[in-house]
Amino acid sequence: MPANKKDKTSSYKVVWKGPVNRASGLGIASREYVKALRQQGVNTTVREVRSREPQTSKKQKVLIYHYSPNTLNIRKEREQFKTIIINTVWETTRIPSRWIKPINQVDAVCVPSLQNKQAMRNSGIRIPVYIVPHGVNARKFTPRMKKQPSKKTNDKFVFISIFGFQHRKNPEALLKAYWEEFTATDNVLLIIKTNGYASYENERWIRNRIQAYKDRLNIRKSTAPIQIIAQHLNSNSLRSIYAQGHAFVLPTRGEGVGLPFLESLASGVPVITTGWGGHMDFLTSNNSFLVQYKMRPPIIGMNRKSSISRQFRHLFSEKGQLWAEPDIGSLKMQMRKAYENPLLCKLKGQRARHDALNLSWNRAGFSLKKAIEKTIRIK
Repeated sequence: MPANKKDKTSSYKVVWKGPVNRASGLGIASREYVKALRQQGVNTTVREVRSREPQTSKKQKVLIYHYSPNTLNIRKEREQFKTIIINTVWETTRIPSRWIKPINQVDAVCVPSLQNKQAMRNSGIRIPVYIVPHGVNARKFTPRMKKQPSKKTNDKFVFISIFGFQHRKNPEALLKAYWEEFTATDNVLLIIKTNGYASYENERWIRNRIQAYKDRLNIRKSTAPIQIIAQHLNSNSLRSIYAQGHAFVLPTRGEGVGLPFLESLASGVPVITTGWGGHMDFLTSNNSFLVQYKMRPPIIGMNRKSSISRQFRHLFSEKGQLWAEPDIGSLKMQMRKAYENPLLCKLKGQRARHDALNLSWNRAGFSLKKAIEKTIRIK
């Protein structure tokens, strides 16, 4: 390699602006990306979004912006950084229109999945798009010994589901499928760990929304039990939920990645989910039960009375956006298949764990380092 190119890629500094202090999935990803870059030997500093970098030469400084792209002040940041990369994630076939101009003004964009890269191209993004996957800590999320379902010992088959209480996650399909497919005579339990997005969206509010939905469905039979957890849990408590699960189920409409899917795989728990989205980079028929779907504009589902959770219409109601509407019949069939075949779930779970060992955050750091250095060379 010529000396000038080598110098460009060996002596740069990364300034990371992202939500590293948030408890959300985006916050987890931001922290893990920073840690992974540092493990790759990259000099990485975290800055607040409005803070200014000390006035030094901008020649070897790279900004990675991990907030919403439309909040980037490109003119201000160009005063300090020669190279600017946006790291982002999206869940439909097209990104929001207000993202397009700021993304095309930077030098590259990193996304975590093939579906995300396609969404960028569908939306008219012309700059280089690099896939930098998320990872999972397979030493933190590990398989635990669990009892096999048995009516004799009253050990139930446990479905688990972990998600934010929003329309994209499709809680109404999960609940409807479970209530219609299983009765109190089935040896089964569904544990839902969820959360709202405002102070009033607490556990009581969520429970009331779910009960009102059940009443509207007019389900008269005695349904199988559901356990709802809607408060913040520490990492040990979260791991204990995965430890109880025989199968993870979430009929999502769209995921950029789906961190709970990765955590489920690492925990040795097979996934039941929609067969479209960023998670299809690592979910297969060997480690999951995939649900059939049709692509639909998000606004269609939002306008139905069955919608029970926060919709985020300002993000998901633009013309041309599509996401997956899972087939309820296929969802019920896959849940029933998992329930009646605990040994199959165990085998898929073993494969899930095996696959998760190849999905480390170190791999993500290596991919991000390569993307940074490619971008520097292009400039």
